Amino acid sequence: MAKTVFFDAHASKSAALVLFNKEQVLGTNRLNILTSIGRATERSTCDIKINAPIVSRSHGEIAFIDGEYYYRDLNSTNGTYINNVLIGKNSPVNQQVKQLQDGDILCFDIRQNGKSRPDCVYALFTTFGNTNCKWSSLALESDIVEVCIGRSGQSALQINSDVISEKHASFFFTSNGWAIIDHQSTNGVYLNGKRMSAPRYLEAFDVVRIADTYLIFTGDRLLFSNGIANFEEQPVQSQPSLAVAETPVRSTVNPGQPKTDGQLIINITERSVMQRFRKMLLLQDINLSVSNGEMVLILGGSGAGKTTFINAVMGYEKASGKILYKDTDIYAEYEQMKYEIGFVPQQDLLRGSDTVYDTLSNAAEMKLPRKISYEDREHRIDIVLDQLGLSREKETLVSKLSGGQRKRLSIAVEFIANPSLFFLDEPDSGLDDIMGRSLMENLRTIADQGKIVMVITHSPERASDLFDKVIVLAKSTKDNCGHLAFYGSVSEAFKFFEVSSFREIVKKINRPDENGEGLSDFFIDKYAVYSKE
Repeated sequence: MAKTVFFDAHASKSAALVLFNKEQVLGTNRLNILTSIGRATERSTCDIKINAPIVSRSHGEIAFIDGEYYYRDLNSTNGTYINNVLIGKNSPVNQQVKQLQDGDILCFDIRQNGKSRPDCVYALFTTFGNTNCKWSSLALESDIVEVCIGRSGQSALQINSDVISEKHASFFFTSNGWAIIDHQSTNGVYLNGKRMSAPRYLEAFDVVRIADTYLIFTGDRLLFSNGIANFEEQPVQSQPSLAVAETPVRSTVNPGQPKTDGQLIINITERSVMQRFRKMLLLQDINLSVSNGEMVLILGGSGAGKTTFINAVMGYEKASGKILYKDTDIYAEYEQMKYEIGFVPQQDLLRGSDTVYDTLSNAAEMKLPRKISYEDREHRIDIVLDQLGLSREKETLVSKLSGGQRKRLSIAVEFIANPSLFFLDEPDSGLDDIMGRSLMENLRTIADQGKIVMVITHSPERASDLFDKVIVLAKSTKDNCGHLAFYGSVSEAFKFFEVSSFREIVKKINRPDENGEGLSDFFIDKYAVYSKE
C-alpha cells in the first residue's frame, strides 16, 4: 500500500528525531520530506522503526511543508504524547496533527493515572547540531548537588567551543528537586526551546540546549550529545557554587539610584500560536502605557491570557507589535533591556542549604555590573535586606524561612539588580491576609522608588488601595481570544463595571459555567468605545 502524503512538501531543512528511554539514547534518525514511524517488525516499511509493543505498525508520520515540520498520528492504538499532550484519535482535544518546534519531546506510551510505562520510548525533535552525533549519560547520584557546564577544564561537563562561556550553566539540587541556572553566559541557555532569563526547576524530560549541545533531564539522569568532553575525568562539585565566571558587558548602574523618567508603552497587535495548521489567537489589540512609579494589577477572567500578557511584555514570548520603554524597543534591544527587567515567578528557585545572605550575594554577583566595587555590592545587599524586612534573617538558612520570608527573598533576588520594570506572577499565593498584605506593601515601596511594578494576584482585595492602575483582560466568545476590557485607576474600574470589588469584576467577565455572568464581550466592546472618549 502506498504511503499517504498529506502535505504539499518542499525541500527539507536539516532535522532529526533522537529516540531514547529513561536510561540511554537509542539512535538518531535524520528526517526526510516525509518520514513514517512504526513498530519494528520483519515486514515493516517505516522509515523509523521502534522496538516497543505499545507502538502501532503504522503509528505516525512527520512531514515538511513551507519550512516547518508537522507530526500526524495515524490513528494509532495508543496515540502519541507531544510535550505531555496526547495527540491522536483518543486526544481529549481531538487533535491529530501538531507543528513541531525544536526541542519538542514525543512519547510513545500508555499512561495510567498520569504515569508512564517503564518501557515507553521518547523522541527529541531537533533542528540544531550534528544529527550524527553520539550520546552519553550521567547518573545524578544523591551525593551530587551541582553539575557545572562550561568551557573551563574545571567544569563537570566540559564543552570545548568558543561560543561557550568558561562557566556557562549549572544543574543544581534543591529541596524541591533539580533546577538549572544560566551563569549570565554570553550565548544563553535554552530550556524547551526558549531562552532562559531566570533559574528554573526541571521536570522529567525537559530539554536543555547550550549552543549545539543537547542535555535531556530524565529525572535522575542527564543524557547529552557529544559536544561534551569526557566527563568521567572531570570532578563533580560536592558543594554548590553560583559565582559568575563570565558576564556580558552591560551599562554601569548605581545600585541605589531610582529611575524616575520614561514610560512603558505596550502595543500588542496580537499574540498567537499555530495549532492544527491554524493560527490560534491568544491576545489581541492590547494598547496602554504605564508610567514609572506606578503599581499595576493585572486582573482577568479564566483563560484571558494574564501570564501570556506579561511574558509578551517582558519579551520572553514575543507578540506582534511593539513594547517600548524610554523609547527603547524591548524586542529589538532585548539583550540590553533584559537587565532592566525583573521577574518573580509563582514558584521560587531558592536553595535551602544557603543562607539569606549567601542567596543575595550570589544574585548580586550574577546580576550587578562587573565593575561595581565589593563595598558597593555589599551596600546594595544591605539596602535590599532592609527594604524587604530580611535583615534579621541574614544568616538564616533558606530552608528555615517562613513562607512569607521566602517570597520576600525571591523578590530580593530579582530586585538586587535595581530593575526598572518589575513583573510578579502571584507573589502572594499561599500567604495569609496579613503576610500577603505585608508583601504587597513591600512592592508598593519598590514602585515608589520610580519603578514600574505589574502584579498578577488572585487575592487583590487585601491590597486594593495600593494599586495605581488595573488592567482587566477578558476572553471574548467571538474569537476565543483575550482582549483589553479596561485600563485605568481602581476607582474608575469599579465605576466602569458598576461594582465595588475586584471579585465582582471577575464574576462579570467569567463564563456562566465558571460561576460568572458571561459579559466579557459586552465589556470589551464598552471599553473600546470608552477608551476613545
